[in-house]
Amino acid sequence: MISPGSPSLVKCHYFPLFHRLVIKSLFDMKKNKNVFKRSFFYVVISFVAILMCIGCEKNINVKIQPYQGMLSIQCMLVAGEVPRLYLSQSTGFFSSQITPADLFVPGARVIISSPETRDSLITTMGRDSFYCQDTYFYQGKFQVKQGLTYTMEVSYEGKTYRSTTTVNQLKPKIDQVGYISAFKDIYGEHEGVVVGFTDTPGQVNAYRVEMSRQIDSSARKTETAYKSECNGAHFFTVKEVGRAIYFDTGSGDGRQVSVTVEPTYSHRKGSIAQVYLQAMDPSSARFFDQLDKQKLATSNPFVEPVFLTSNIEGCIGVFGHYIRSKPVQFIYPE
Repeated sequence: MISPGSPSLVKCHYFPLFHRLVIKSLFDMKKNKNVFKRSFFYVVISFVAILMCIGCEKNINVKIQPYQGMLSIQCMLVAGEVPRLYLSQSTGFFSSQITPADLFVPGARVIISSPETRDSLITTMGRDSFYCQDTYFYQGKFQVKQGLTYTMEVSYEGKTYRSTTTVNQLKPKIDQVGYISAFKDIYGEHEGVVVGFTDTPGQVNAYRVEMSRQIDSSARKTETAYKSECNGAHFFTVKEVGRAIYFDTGSGDGRQVSVTVEPTYSHRKGSIAQVYLQAMDPSSARFFDQLDKQKLATSNPFVEPVFLTSNIEGCIGVFGHYIRSKPVQFIYPE
């Protein structure tokens, strides 16, 4: 085992092999003297193995190379809501900075402007009730309007990062919501909420499912055994966003579509969820699709690595928009 920053010990264990070969050699010589040459060969090979074992132990020092972090920006505008921008710094794999408070970058100048408004976003604190952690972000005061073009400017340590998006996606409509107890996809076999809708014709669309419901500390994340540790029997609201993105490319324009998503948290029979459908600009959808595939590659060595394509020059991140459908209530049957 090799651990960073400390010597590691590599050992080879040949003695059991040597023992078996010597016993076999003696037995063969006793049984039939004609096999003496072959038995002697076994002994020689065993002796060579012992010599190899003596020279196979070595201490290895691994030096961790310095890591230059990059700024990460994530801001998705939603018509009818005020802007919210997450600004953080990427860290090395072995970094101990892992909480939202550790990764948040304060002191930046964040402006989101349109032909009608110029919004200076300020640092705001939220709460992740499931992980029992404070979260930090930049939030504006003017609601985003449909049909307007917005420009984002983030200035930090002498550098300015810019990107533009036009909020022009049309509001989708959910036709029906169902449930399947087991289905298979690239993530394995699991249950799923089935969302049916008709693609909005005449424009390039990308869709993602979002659900909102209340849980308590008995709920766990479906991909782990982790449960919230600070809420007890008190209920709190969580948002579940589907990992998969549906693109209406090729012959998909205007067609009826059915998308199945795995719930993020466990549930009971009778649990109630509000289901939404997000219609997202294609550039942002590609970023989130690549992000999901990158996460999959980190846990599966047989999946080809995916590199993120940022639409903000000079940093990692995305600036775009989506619009939600009207919610549809769904009750879990089991």
